[in-house]
Amino acid sequence: MAKIKIITDSASDILLSEAKEWDIEVLPFTVVIDGTEYRSGIDITPSEFIAKLKKCKELPTTAQVTPDAFMQVFKKYTDEGYEVLYISLSSNASGTYNNAMIAKQTIEDENPNAVVEVIDTGKFAYIYARASIIAAQMAKEGKEMGEIKQAVLDFMAQYEVYVAAQSLKYLEKGGRINKASLVMGNVLDIRPMLSIRNGLIESIGTLRGSKKIVNKLFKKIVEAAPPQDGKELIIVHCDMEEEAKEMENLLLSEYPGASTLIREVGPTIATHIGPVIAVFFVL
Repeated sequence: MAKIKIITDSASDILLSEAKEWDIEVLPFTVVIDGTEYRSGIDITPSEFIAKLKKCKELPTTAQVTPDAFMQVFKKYTDEGYEVLYISLSSNASGTYNNAMIAKQTIEDENPNAVVEVIDTGKFAYIYARASIIAAQMAKEGKEMGEIKQAVLDFMAQYEVYVAAQSLKYLEKGGRINKASLVMGNVLDIRPMLSIRNGLIESIGTLRGSKKIVNKLFKKIVEAAPPQDGKELIIVHCDMEEEAKEMENLLLSEYPGASTLIREVGPTIATHIGPVIAVFFVL
């Protein structure tokens, strides 16, 4: 029975306690704020990042995990006899997936017996942290690589996400919304409802008015979602903790047989979207 090591990156927003509990290696993205570098999830927490984001002179920048960083980690575990599974954020939004593939090819060229698998989840934020935990649980149970990979792909495929941004400022600064939409949104107090399409964050509708945004997003979810009893609803937020708890109460009232999980959005995604609330639900 092969030993399997699960690896993900800090853009998954996996908790350090979860990574430790399930023996998941987490490779950090780097975020630069006014010239100072921080390793996401290590040197700076989501709440610390938000405090700096509100005061920084320029929009922070993020740096992907490098091929060399992947090489070092992949080699470490393959040399120890592990098969390696790296679970990545969307390849369409970051070069991190491609960097992992470069490292994978190099490792396998040097050691034909090495097994390095890389999954492009096509998603962002805690949903693929959850997939990483499921993979680690299966690895601990002695499941084989093929079965674990398929379970991760099946898990990711079943979830849809609806996102509401509290402010248009960060979307505009990050180039995620055009100027015309920004002007129209500010004049009419319209907020885009976002989702993930083809591995990218895209607008799929609008929410009129920034007030009671939780109720408006909740209604959209109820319109789109089949019954969620027995399912896990994942709520993620950036600087909207009260709204996340409000959303949790609404969801559990609508779907009393469901379970919920609330997690914060980390610097890698928050840089480009600012204060936000989102719900991953099962289609």
